[in-house]
Amino acid sequence: MGAMKALVLAVFVAPLCVCAEMTLEEAESLALSCNKQYLIAQESTTQAKERKKQAVSSFLPRIQYRAEFHDAEKPELFLNTFTPRRPYGFSHQGYLSTLELQQTVFSTDLIFGLMSRDIEMEVYQLEQANTKNELLRAVRQRYYAVVYYENALQIARENVDYLGFALQQEEGRLSAGSATTLEVNQSKVAVANAISQYYDVLKELKRARNNLVFTLGMEPLLEPNLQLAEKNFPLGAIPEIARRIQELDAQKQWCFTDHLTLFTPQDSNRFLDLALTHRPDLKAAKYQVSVAEKNVQTKQGNYLPKISGYVRLSYNDDQLGLNRFGAEQYNWTAGIRLTWTLFDSLLREHEIREAKSIRAATRIGFDREYQKVELEVRNDLYLFEESLLTYYSSSEAVLLAEQAREQAKDKLEFGRIPPLDYRDAVNQLAQAKNRRNKACLDLISAHYDLRYAIGQDI
Repeated sequence: MGAMKALVLAVFVAPLCVCAEMTLEEAESLALSCNKQYLIAQESTTQAKERKKQAVSSFLPRIQYRAEFHDAEKPELFLNTFTPRRPYGFSHQGYLSTLELQQTVFSTDLIFGLMSRDIEMEVYQLEQANTKNELLRAVRQRYYAVVYYENALQIARENVDYLGFALQQEEGRLSAGSATTLEVNQSKVAVANAISQYYDVLKELKRARNNLVFTLGMEPLLEPNLQLAEKNFPLGAIPEIARRIQELDAQKQWCFTDHLTLFTPQDSNRFLDLALTHRPDLKAAKYQVSVAEKNVQTKQGNYLPKISGYVRLSYNDDQLGLNRFGAEQYNWTAGIRLTWTLFDSLLREHEIREAKSIRAATRIGFDREYQKVELEVRNDLYLFEESLLTYYSSSEAVLLAEQAREQAKDKLEFGRIPPLDYRDAVNQLAQAKNRRNKACLDLISAHYDLRYAIGQDI
C-alpha cells in the first residue's frame, strides 16, 4: 500500500507540486490549489451558496403526491365515492390518493430568512477571502524563512572554514615551536562550537522547510525535492522597501526617536484607510451585524400571520375509500390557509430580546475588529521601520567586519596578533552577517505583514 501511494505521488503529484526551482509566485499558486484550510474555506462558501438557494426554493411552489393502500384481515368500513346512496361499505382493502400544490403567500420567516442567507453568503465569501489573505502571508513568510535559514547555514559553514584556517595556523606554529598546546586546543574548541552551531541551524532549516511544505499543501515525502528559486532576499525588487532604503542613503544619518520617522501621519492614515476598505475580515464583521439585524426582524415577524395557498386534486384526501387507484374519481379543491399565533406566554418576546442582545454583541465585535485592525496597521508600520533601520545599520556593520577579518587574517599568518584576536574578528563577522540576515527576514516579513493588514492582495 505504501509503495502504491509513493508511485501515485511520483506520477501525478510530483510534476504538479514540485518545480526544479520554485518561485514565490509558484508557491502562492500551489498553496491556493492544495492548502487544506483554504480548500475548506472554499467548500464553506459553496455550502453558503446552497443554503441561499434552499431559501429561494422555499418561496417556490411545492408539489406533493400521496397514495395509501390499506389491507385488513377483517372487513372494515370505508367510503364509497361512486355510490351516493350507499356512501359507505365494508371491504378488506382501502385506497387514498392526493396530488397537491402548495404555495407560500406571506411568511416573515421566509422573507427575512432569504435576506439572512444572502448576507450569510457574502460573509462566507469574505471569510474565504480572509483565509486567502492569511494563506498568502503565511506562504511568503515561510518561503523566506527557508531562505533565511539557508543563508544562516552558509554563514555557519563559512565560520567553520574561517576558524578551521586559524586551527591550521596554530598547528603549524605548534610544529615550529612558536605556539603552545593550549592555543591549539582553544582553536579546536572554537571549531567544534562552530560545527555544533552549524547543525543547530541545519535543524531549524529542516523545520522551516517542513512548515513551508505543510502550508503549500504538499505531501511531506516530497520535501527533499523542494528547491527554491530565491537564494537571497529581493529587497531591491520591492518598490516600497527600495524607496525607503534610498531615503536612508540620502539622509546618511538619522536620529533616535520613539515615534515613526520614515512614515508620516499621512502615510499612517492612508494605510489605515486602505485596511478599512479592503480587509475582508473587517467587512465580514460588518456583515455579521446585518445578519443579526435580520434575525431581530425575523423574530419580530413572528407576531404576524403566515398565509399560504393550496390546490389539491384528490380521491379521499382524508379517509380511505373502497375504489382502486385505476377506478378513482378525482375532485379539485383549493383554498387559502392562515396561521396566526395570538398568544404564546411571551415566548416570542423573549426570542426578540435574545436576538437584540446578539445584535448588540455583534456590533461590539465589529468595533473590536475595527480597533484591532487599526492597531495592527500601526504596529506593522513600526515593525517595518525598525527592521529597515536595523537592516541598514547591520549592512554597514558587515562591510566593516569583513574588512576587519581580512586584516586579522593577514596579521595571523605573520604571527602579529594572537589567535584570540582573529577568533574575535571571525565571530564578529558571523554576528554581523546573522544580524543582517535576520534584519532582511524581518524587513520582508514586515512588508508582507503590512500588505496583509491593508488587504492589498484582496
